[in-house]
Amino acid sequence: MRLLKTLFLLAVLALSVPALATYMQPVEKSAVIVFINGQKFYVHTVKSGDTLYSLAKTYEVSEDLIRQNNANMGTELKIDQTVKIPVPESAQKSAKAEKRRKKDFITHKVQAGQTLYAIARDYNISVAVLREDNPSINPQSLSIGETLWIRRTEVGKSNEEQTQAEMAEYTATLNSVTNDDGFDHYVVQAGETIYSLSRRFGITEEEFARLNDVSAGLKAGAMIRIPRPEQADEVAAVEQPHSTADVHFRALPSSEQLNVALMLPMSVENRTNASYVEFYQGFLLGMETLKQTSRGEAKLTVYNTAHDPMKVDEIVRSTMFEGTNLIVGPVYEDELTPVIRYAEQHSVPVVSPLANISAVESPVLYQLSPSAEHKYDKVADLVDGEREIFMIYADSYDQEFEAEAKQLLHGRPYHSYTYSFSDQKSIFKARSADAPFDVIEGMDTVLMNEKPRLFVVLANKEVDVDRILGTISSSKVAISDRSIPCAEYTVLGTSRWGRFSNIDHTTYFNNNVVMISTYHAKRDLQAVREFDSRYIEAYGGLPSLYAYRGYDAAILFGGGMRGDIEYNMLDKRYVPLQTVYKFVQEGVNGKYVNQEWMRINYNSNYTITVE
Repeated sequence: MRLLKTLFLLAVLALSVPALATYMQPVEKSAVIVFINGQKFYVHTVKSGDTLYSLAKTYEVSEDLIRQNNANMGTELKIDQTVKIPVPESAQKSAKAEKRRKKDFITHKVQAGQTLYAIARDYNISVAVLREDNPSINPQSLSIGETLWIRRTEVGKSNEEQTQAEMAEYTATLNSVTNDDGFDHYVVQAGETIYSLSRRFGITEEEFARLNDVSAGLKAGAMIRIPRPEQADEVAAVEQPHSTADVHFRALPSSEQLNVALMLPMSVENRTNASYVEFYQGFLLGMETLKQTSRGEAKLTVYNTAHDPMKVDEIVRSTMFEGTNLIVGPVYEDELTPVIRYAEQHSVPVVSPLANISAVESPVLYQLSPSAEHKYDKVADLVDGEREIFMIYADSYDQEFEAEAKQLLHGRPYHSYTYSFSDQKSIFKARSADAPFDVIEGMDTVLMNEKPRLFVVLANKEVDVDRILGTISSSKVAISDRSIPCAEYTVLGTSRWGRFSNIDHTTYFNNNVVMISTYHAKRDLQAVREFDSRYIEAYGGLPSLYAYRGYDAAILFGGGMRGDIEYNMLDKRYVPLQTVYKFVQEGVNGKYVNQEWMRINYNSNYTITVE
């Protein structure tokens, strides 16, 4: 009898094993990994034949663990359903153990405020590759000091558009498996602020800060949490500023004291910010000038914002701030909200001294930085006519400048070359198929032409700019020495070149360099010389552009509060030192924005002209 039972059980097993083998379809392990609350999960998209049992076996976890992490999974799997599966500790250790040889990789230490997006963009490397080579990193939150492996062979093979697409794909994947917590993830775009995002997603700034770590500020590429549309009604509505329809400024008579609040990040984390100290010093000299011209008494109160939105809010709510009738600052857009709220309630002008404000609109706000829309209006002549245009790249190039230059061209044809320096030679390799030369050494062949040229130099590094400009001017001299006609040419650069400290600036004159800048002050002008003398006497050193801008802000608005402010300072050009200011209001009840960019021409006769 026992023998019969044994034979029967063996027969059952023999029948069930093939059946089980038929039922167990092979499952391909997903390569998609996301981080949720600091824990790593595979994201598996269910295919035909997948079962809870087969997923558990493939990913080496229990069925119960899968169920626990997918509350809305249901009793049966559905095709195309997304399932998050915890990555076992053993798999994480295995991935970490796959150390790459240092000769194949660059190591990158994560700095404060850096995002995966920013690092991928800096190296022009794919986000997917970064994640593959660094399986332990959390794309939503990198740790300061964390070491990333950057695959050398992949550097330069991606671009910002691809980076954005990959981050969007990751975010979409993450949202597909966190659909049970009431929140979505979102990648912060350039120019977006806590204020603008709070308004966009219908939450308060306080709620935004509760959902996201904003202690280090908000960076482009950061991944934040936001309420899903259906959850938005459950979150507090945005505190709207006071109605802006009836804001009218009042000119102060000379008998009434002007109370000025200067709000600057004078120090951050106990480190003095020299640039803003210089702005303050220039502002002080401007206030002294106004006092000497009998424009009435003024009281200046300086507030250190420390680049902390919460501190700005405390300052504005303090009793010391009461009675302020002119606000200069804060510098950063994410600090503006409480200031704008106060200003609208009390009809007080707010001066944004340095930033280009993108999201805040209010008729109390004045922006000294000119509108980006008109940045290149004054160089339209360089691309209008018979000029042949050459875009010069380098391994590291200014992508923002590239985008601006292409917009300036309005579809006009151009040739593009990539510069490199090898064996003490400057080499230019064609990037575009229609370039007249595939590879050239020096610029002789390009300049031996009677047709005028425009060189747009996009290189980022000082050494590359120096070598490119040196190569062009050397070629010009060599051609002239051989009595060969040399093309007339202009080089378009960026105002950042003015901050280069090791480049011989005579090369700017030798190459007819043109720059567009928000600010310029020629030290041979009488007004600038007088200011320089006062500044040196007071502080023992030459002023920077920050000091000039501080002086301008004091003269423009300290003086304006005694008269011009009543008609909103429109239809008038102001020239405190050399930079011109002309304010135009953007839309109905919008901010007032300076429209005047400076064209700086370095002429071959070693003079600088400003337009």
